[in-house]
Amino acid sequence: MFASGVNHVHPGGLQSRFDAPRTTQNTYCSDISTSKTHVFRLISPLHHRNCIASLPRFKKPSSTTPVQPESNITSSPEKHVNATPGKQPFSITRLYQKSKELAVFYKNGVKLLWGNRKKAKELREAQRQGYKLNRKEFQLVHTTKKDMRKLIPFVVILAILPELIPFIVAFAPSLVPSTCVTAAQLEKSQREAFTKRVKMSENIVKSSVEGISARDFSSVDAIARLDRLYGLDFLYQNIDRKHLAAYCNFMGLGHKFATHGMLKQRLKKRLEYLLHDDLLISKDGVDSLTLEELQKAAEERGMRSLDVSEDHLRRSLRTWLNLQLHKPPITPGLLVFSRMFRYISDYK
Repeated sequence: MFASGVNHVHPGGLQSRFDAPRTTQNTYCSDISTSKTHVFRLISPLHHRNCIASLPRFKKPSSTTPVQPESNITSSPEKHVNATPGKQPFSITRLYQKSKELAVFYKNGVKLLWGNRKKAKELREAQRQGYKLNRKEFQLVHTTKKDMRKLIPFVVILAILPELIPFIVAFAPSLVPSTCVTAAQLEKSQREAFTKRVKMSENIVKSSVEGISARDFSSVDAIARLDRLYGLDFLYQNIDRKHLAAYCNFMGLGHKFATHGMLKQRLKKRLEYLLHDDLLISKDGVDSLTLEELQKAAEERGMRSLDVSEDHLRRSLRTWLNLQLHKPPITPGLLVFSRMFRYISDYK
Protein backbone atom coordinates (compact mmCIF):
# COMPACT_ATOMS: atom_id res chain seq x y z
CA MET A 1 0.00 0.00 0.00
CA PHE A 2 2.75 2.44 0.93
CA ALA A 3 4.88 1.51 -2.03
CA SER A 4 2.09 2.39 -4.44
CA GLY A 5 1.73 5.85 -2.84
CA VAL A 6 5.44 6.68 -3.05
CA ASN A 7 5.53 5.93 -6.77
CA HIS A 8 3.16 8.79 -7.49
CA VAL A 9 5.19 11.46 -5.55
CA HIS A 10 7.94 13.39 -7.27
CA PRO A 11 11.41 12.25 -6.13
CA GLY A 12 12.33 15.72 -4.96
CA GLY A 13 9.05 16.39 -3.22
CA LEU A 14 9.85 14.50 -0.04
CA GLN A 15 13.36 15.97 0.24
CA SER A 16 12.19 19.56 -0.16
CA ARG A 17 9.44 19.02 2.36
CA PHE A 18 11.59 17.76 5.23
CA ASP A 19 14.81 19.68 4.55
CA ALA A 20 13.22 23.14 4.16
CA PRO A 21 14.53 25.73 6.77
CA ARG A 22 12.19 26.50 9.60
CA THR A 23 12.21 30.29 10.05
CA THR A 24 9.33 30.38 12.54
CA GLN A 25 11.20 28.69 15.42
CA ASN A 26 12.42 30.92 18.26
CA THR A 27 14.97 30.48 21.00
CA TYR A 28 12.41 29.13 23.49
CA CYS A 29 11.54 26.28 21.20
CA SER A 30 15.22 25.40 20.67
CA ASP A 31 15.75 25.12 24.46
CA ILE A 32 12.76 22.82 24.78
CA SER A 33 14.03 20.66 21.93
CA THR A 34 17.45 20.44 23.56
CA SER A 35 15.96 19.21 26.87
CA LYS A 36 13.79 16.70 25.03
CA THR A 37 16.88 15.37 23.32
CA HIS A 38 18.56 14.63 26.66
CA VAL A 39 15.41 12.92 28.04
CA PHE A 40 15.00 10.83 24.88
CA ARG A 41 18.59 9.64 25.16
CA LEU A 42 17.86 8.38 28.70
CA ILE A 43 14.60 6.56 28.02
CA SER A 44 15.18 5.40 24.45
CA PRO A 45 17.01 2.14 25.36
CA LEU A 46 14.15 1.03 27.63
CA HIS A 47 11.51 2.13 25.16
CA HIS A 48 13.28 0.43 22.30
CA ARG A 49 13.67 -2.83 24.24
CA ASN A 50 9.99 -2.90 25.30
CA CYS A 51 8.75 -2.15 21.82
CA ILE A 52 10.89 -4.87 20.28
CA ALA A 53 9.63 -7.39 22.83
CA SER A 54 5.98 -6.46 22.25
CA LEU A 55 6.08 -6.46 18.46
CA PRO A 56 5.36 -9.73 16.63
CA ARG A 57 8.37 -11.38 15.05
CA PHE A 58 8.12 -12.07 11.35
CA LYS A 59 10.36 -14.50 9.58
CA LYS A 60 12.28 -12.94 6.78
CA PRO A 61 11.43 -14.68 3.54
CA SER A 62 14.32 -16.36 1.83
CA SER A 63 15.47 -15.17 -1.53
CA THR A 64 14.64 -18.54 -3.13
CA THR A 65 11.11 -18.86 -1.73
CA PRO A 66 8.56 -16.58 -3.40
CA VAL A 67 6.15 -14.75 -1.09
CA GLN A 68 2.54 -15.52 -1.86
CA PRO A 69 -0.05 -12.76 -1.85
CA GLU A 70 -2.24 -12.53 1.23
CA SER A 71 -5.39 -13.44 -0.69
CA ASN A 72 -3.89 -16.73 -1.84
CA ILE A 73 -2.69 -17.63 1.65
CA THR A 74 -6.06 -17.11 3.31
CA SER A 75 -8.06 -18.84 0.59
CA SER A 76 -5.84 -21.90 0.15
CA PRO A 77 -7.39 -25.09 1.64
CA GLU A 78 -5.68 -27.02 4.41
CA LYS A 79 -4.58 -30.02 2.43
CA HIS A 80 -2.60 -31.81 5.13
CA VAL A 81 -5.24 -31.74 7.88
CA ASN A 82 -7.72 -34.17 6.36
CA ALA A 83 -5.26 -36.14 4.28
CA THR A 84 -5.68 -39.89 4.67
CA PRO A 85 -2.56 -41.66 5.88
CA GLY A 86 -0.85 -43.92 3.43
CA LYS A 87 0.19 -47.52 3.93
CA GLN A 88 2.19 -47.86 7.08
CA PRO A 89 5.74 -49.09 6.65
CA PHE A 90 6.89 -52.45 7.93
CA SER A 91 7.45 -52.42 11.66
CA ILE A 92 8.93 -55.11 13.90
CA THR A 93 6.83 -53.78 16.79
CA ARG A 94 3.56 -54.12 14.89
CA LEU A 95 4.53 -57.61 13.70
CA TYR A 96 5.33 -58.66 17.25
CA GLN A 97 2.06 -57.21 18.55
CA LYS A 98 0.05 -58.98 15.84
CA SER A 99 1.78 -62.30 16.56
CA LYS A 100 1.10 -61.86 20.26
CA GLU A 101 -2.60 -61.23 19.64
CA LEU A 102 -2.87 -64.33 17.41
CA ALA A 103 -1.10 -66.45 20.03
CA VAL A 104 -3.60 -65.34 22.67
CA PHE A 105 -6.49 -66.01 20.29
CA TYR A 106 -5.27 -69.55 19.49
CA LYS A 107 -4.70 -70.25 23.16
CA ASN A 108 -8.27 -69.21 24.00
CA GLY A 109 -9.52 -71.30 21.08
CA VAL A 110 -7.81 -74.41 22.42
CA LYS A 111 -9.30 -73.76 25.87
CA LEU A 112 -12.76 -73.37 24.34
CA LEU A 113 -12.36 -76.62 22.41
CA TRP A 114 -11.35 -78.44 25.58
CA GLY A 115 -14.44 -77.11 27.34
CA ASN A 116 -16.62 -78.23 24.41
CA ARG A 117 -15.06 -81.67 24.66
CA LYS A 118 -16.24 -82.04 28.26
CA LYS A 119 -19.77 -80.91 27.32
CA ALA A 120 -19.89 -83.25 24.33
CA LYS A 121 -18.78 -86.16 26.51
CA GLU A 122 -21.59 -85.49 28.98
CA LEU A 123 -24.12 -85.27 26.14
CA ARG A 124 -23.00 -88.60 24.66
CA GLU A 125 -23.33 -90.28 28.05
CA ALA A 126 -26.82 -88.83 28.45
CA GLN A 127 -27.68 -89.98 24.93
CA ARG A 128 -26.73 -93.55 25.82
CA GLN A 129 -29.23 -93.39 28.66
CA GLY A 130 -32.06 -92.41 26.29
CA TYR A 131 -31.73 -88.62 26.16
CA LYS A 132 -32.53 -87.11 22.74
CA LEU A 133 -30.32 -84.29 21.61
CA ASN A 134 -31.72 -81.11 20.13
CA ARG A 135 -30.07 -79.56 17.08
CA LYS A 136 -27.66 -77.28 18.95
CA GLU A 137 -26.47 -80.16 21.11
CA PHE A 138 -26.14 -82.39 18.07
CA GLN A 139 -24.09 -79.73 16.31
CA LEU A 140 -21.86 -79.33 19.37
CA VAL A 141 -21.14 -83.05 19.53
CA HIS A 142 -20.51 -83.32 15.79
CA THR A 143 -18.28 -80.24 15.53
CA THR A 144 -16.27 -81.14 18.65
CA LYS A 145 -15.62 -84.62 17.31
CA LYS A 146 -14.15 -83.18 14.11
CA ASP A 147 -12.12 -80.55 15.96
CA MET A 148 -10.57 -83.04 18.37
CA ARG A 149 -9.01 -84.88 15.43
CA LYS A 150 -7.24 -81.66 14.45
CA LEU A 151 -6.23 -80.63 17.96
CA ILE A 152 -3.06 -82.69 18.46
CA PRO A 153 -1.25 -81.67 15.22
CA PHE A 154 -2.43 -78.08 15.66
CA VAL A 155 -1.09 -77.84 19.23
CA VAL A 156 2.24 -79.41 18.19
CA ILE A 157 2.69 -76.85 15.41
CA LEU A 158 1.57 -74.03 17.72
CA ALA A 159 4.17 -75.04 20.32
CA ILE A 160 7.10 -75.63 17.94
CA LEU A 161 6.55 -73.27 15.00
CA PRO A 162 3.73 -70.82 15.74
CA GLU A 163 4.82 -68.72 12.75
CA LEU A 164 3.42 -71.44 10.44
CA ILE A 165 -0.14 -71.17 11.78
CA PRO A 166 -1.21 -68.28 9.46
CA PHE A 167 0.09 -70.23 6.45
CA ILE A 168 -1.78 -73.36 7.55
CA VAL A 169 -4.97 -71.34 7.98
CA ALA A 170 -4.50 -69.83 4.49
CA PHE A 171 -3.52 -72.97 2.56
CA ALA A 172 -4.91 -75.84 4.67
CA PRO A 173 -7.90 -74.55 6.68
CA SER A 174 -9.21 -78.10 7.13
CA LEU A 175 -6.34 -78.74 9.59
CA VAL A 176 -7.39 -75.94 11.96
CA PRO A 177 -10.10 -76.44 14.64
CA SER A 178 -13.18 -74.29 14.19
CA THR A 179 -12.58 -72.56 17.53
CA CYS A 180 -9.20 -71.28 16.25
CA VAL A 181 -10.49 -69.63 13.08
CA THR A 182 -11.09 -65.86 13.07
CA ALA A 183 -14.09 -64.25 11.42
CA ALA A 184 -11.92 -62.81 8.63
CA GLN A 185 -10.36 -66.21 7.95
CA LEU A 186 -13.79 -67.86 7.87
CA GLU A 187 -15.13 -65.31 5.40
CA LYS A 188 -12.07 -65.73 3.18
CA SER A 189 -12.57 -69.50 3.16
CA GLN A 190 -16.23 -69.07 2.25
CA ARG A 191 -15.31 -66.69 -0.58
CA GLU A 192 -12.88 -69.19 -2.02
CA ALA A 193 -15.48 -71.98 -1.81
CA PHE A 194 -18.05 -69.70 -3.43
CA THR A 195 -15.75 -68.93 -6.39
CA LYS A 196 -14.93 -72.60 -6.85
CA ARG A 197 -18.58 -73.67 -6.79
CA VAL A 198 -19.64 -70.97 -9.24
CA LYS A 199 -17.07 -72.21 -11.79
CA MET A 200 -18.13 -75.82 -11.32
CA SER A 201 -21.79 -74.93 -11.70
CA GLU A 202 -21.13 -72.96 -14.88
CA ASN A 203 -19.21 -75.87 -16.38
CA ILE A 204 -21.99 -78.32 -15.53
CA VAL A 205 -24.65 -76.11 -17.09
CA LYS A 206 -22.59 -75.75 -20.29
CA SER A 207 -21.79 -79.45 -20.58
CA SER A 208 -25.09 -80.87 -19.31
CA VAL A 209 -26.56 -84.00 -20.77
CA GLU A 210 -28.82 -83.50 -23.75
CA GLY A 211 -32.42 -83.57 -22.65
CA ILE A 212 -31.67 -82.14 -19.16
CA SER A 213 -32.20 -78.43 -18.58
CA ALA A 214 -32.72 -76.02 -15.71
CA ARG A 215 -36.45 -76.70 -15.90
CA ASP A 216 -35.81 -80.26 -14.67
CA PHE A 217 -34.40 -78.83 -11.41
CA SER A 218 -36.92 -76.02 -10.94
CA SER A 219 -39.04 -77.81 -8.33
CA VAL A 220 -39.12 -80.83 -6.06
CA ASP A 221 -41.60 -82.64 -8.32
CA ALA A 222 -39.39 -82.03 -11.37
CA ILE A 223 -36.33 -83.48 -9.59
CA ALA A 224 -38.40 -86.45 -8.39
CA ARG A 225 -39.48 -87.11 -11.98
CA LEU A 226 -35.84 -86.89 -13.07
CA ASP A 227 -34.92 -89.38 -10.36
CA ARG A 228 -37.42 -91.88 -11.71
CA LEU A 229 -35.84 -91.62 -15.15
CA TYR A 230 -32.11 -91.42 -14.35
CA GLY A 231 -31.89 -92.51 -10.70
CA LEU A 232 -29.69 -95.53 -11.42
CA ASP A 233 -27.10 -93.36 -13.17
CA PHE A 234 -26.61 -91.34 -9.95
CA LEU A 235 -25.86 -94.25 -7.65
CA TYR A 236 -22.38 -94.00 -6.15
CA GLN A 237 -21.22 -97.29 -7.61
CA ASN A 238 -22.30 -96.19 -11.10
CA ILE A 239 -20.41 -92.88 -10.99
CA ASP A 240 -16.79 -92.95 -12.15
CA ARG A 241 -14.00 -91.65 -9.94
CA LYS A 242 -13.56 -88.37 -11.86
CA HIS A 243 -17.15 -87.25 -11.34
CA LEU A 244 -17.28 -88.64 -7.81
CA ALA A 245 -14.22 -86.55 -6.95
CA ALA A 246 -16.01 -83.50 -8.39
CA TYR A 247 -18.99 -84.23 -6.13
CA CYS A 248 -16.70 -84.40 -3.07
CA ASN A 249 -14.90 -81.22 -4.11
CA PHE A 250 -18.18 -79.35 -4.47
CA MET A 251 -19.37 -80.50 -1.03
CA GLY A 252 -16.12 -79.39 0.60
CA LEU A 253 -14.72 -82.90 1.13
CA GLY A 254 -11.17 -84.07 0.48
CA HIS A 255 -10.84 -85.67 -2.94
CA LYS A 256 -7.15 -85.63 -3.86
CA PHE A 257 -5.30 -88.98 -3.80
CA ALA A 258 -8.51 -90.74 -2.75
CA THR A 259 -9.72 -93.98 -4.27
CA HIS A 260 -13.22 -94.56 -5.59
CA GLY A 261 -14.18 -96.39 -2.40
CA MET A 262 -12.86 -93.58 -0.17
CA LEU A 263 -14.77 -90.94 -2.14
CA LYS A 264 -17.96 -92.96 -1.94
CA GLN A 265 -17.57 -93.41 1.82
CA ARG A 266 -16.98 -89.68 2.39
CA LEU A 267 -20.09 -88.70 0.44
CA LYS A 268 -22.13 -91.35 2.22
CA LYS A 269 -21.08 -90.10 5.67
CA ARG A 270 -21.77 -86.48 4.73
CA LEU A 271 -25.28 -87.27 3.47
CA GLU A 272 -26.04 -89.34 6.59
CA TYR A 273 -24.99 -86.47 8.82
CA LEU A 274 -27.08 -84.02 6.79
CA LEU A 275 -30.11 -86.32 6.99
CA HIS A 276 -29.89 -86.44 10.79
CA ASP A 277 -29.46 -82.65 10.92
CA ASP A 278 -32.36 -82.11 8.50
CA LEU A 279 -34.69 -84.15 10.71
CA LEU A 280 -33.83 -81.90 13.66
CA ILE A 281 -34.28 -78.74 11.59
CA SER A 282 -37.66 -79.87 10.30
CA LYS A 283 -38.70 -80.60 13.88
CA ASP A 284 -37.77 -77.11 15.17
CA GLY A 285 -38.60 -75.27 11.93
CA VAL A 286 -36.40 -73.30 9.55
CA ASP A 287 -37.49 -70.03 11.16
CA SER A 288 -35.81 -71.06 14.42
CA LEU A 289 -32.34 -70.75 12.86
CA THR A 290 -30.29 -67.59 13.15
CA LEU A 291 -28.54 -65.98 10.19
CA GLU A 292 -25.21 -67.52 11.15
CA GLU A 293 -26.79 -70.98 11.46
CA LEU A 294 -28.49 -70.53 8.09
CA GLN A 295 -25.20 -69.66 6.42
CA LYS A 296 -23.44 -72.63 7.94
CA ALA A 297 -26.26 -74.99 6.95
CA ALA A 298 -26.19 -73.68 3.38
CA GLU A 299 -22.40 -74.13 3.18
CA GLU A 300 -22.62 -77.74 4.37
CA ARG A 301 -25.29 -78.57 1.79
CA GLY A 302 -23.52 -77.00 -1.18
CA MET A 303 -25.82 -73.99 -1.44
CA ARG A 304 -25.09 -70.30 -1.70
CA SER A 305 -24.48 -68.56 1.62
CA LEU A 306 -22.85 -65.27 0.53
CA ASP A 307 -24.31 -62.25 -1.25
CA VAL A 308 -27.87 -63.50 -0.73
CA SER A 309 -30.63 -62.34 1.57
CA GLU A 310 -31.80 -64.15 4.67
CA ASP A 311 -35.10 -64.89 2.94
CA HIS A 312 -33.20 -66.57 0.11
CA LEU A 313 -31.34 -68.75 2.61
CA ARG A 314 -34.56 -69.89 4.23
CA ARG A 315 -36.20 -70.69 0.88
CA SER A 316 -33.21 -72.68 -0.33
CA LEU A 317 -33.04 -74.63 2.95
CA ARG A 318 -36.77 -75.46 2.74
CA THR A 319 -36.25 -76.72 -0.80
CA TRP A 320 -33.41 -78.91 0.38
CA LEU A 321 -35.52 -80.33 3.24
CA ASN A 322 -38.32 -81.20 0.83
CA LEU A 323 -35.81 -83.06 -1.36
CA GLN A 324 -34.05 -84.79 1.51
CA LEU A 325 -37.25 -85.94 3.23
CA HIS A 326 -39.10 -86.79 0.02
CA LYS A 327 -40.97 -90.09 -0.15
CA PRO A 328 -39.72 -92.17 -1.90
CA PRO A 329 -36.17 -90.94 -1.16
CA ILE A 330 -34.28 -89.27 -3.98
CA THR A 331 -30.96 -90.78 -4.97
CA PRO A 332 -28.15 -89.06 -2.97
CA GLY A 333 -26.00 -88.59 -6.09
CA LEU A 334 -28.82 -86.74 -7.85
CA LEU A 335 -29.40 -84.68 -4.71
CA VAL A 336 -25.80 -83.41 -4.84
CA PHE A 337 -25.92 -82.95 -8.63
CA SER A 338 -29.07 -80.83 -8.32
CA ARG A 339 -27.24 -78.44 -5.95
CA MET A 340 -24.35 -78.22 -8.41
CA PHE A 341 -26.71 -77.47 -11.29
CA ARG A 342 -28.78 -74.91 -9.36
CA TYR A 343 -25.94 -73.12 -7.55
CA ILE A 344 -25.90 -70.12 -9.88
CA SER A 345 -29.71 -69.90 -9.96
CA ASP A 346 -32.18 -68.25 -7.60
CA TYR A 347 -34.99 -69.94 -5.71
CA LYS A 348 -38.28 -68.25 -6.53
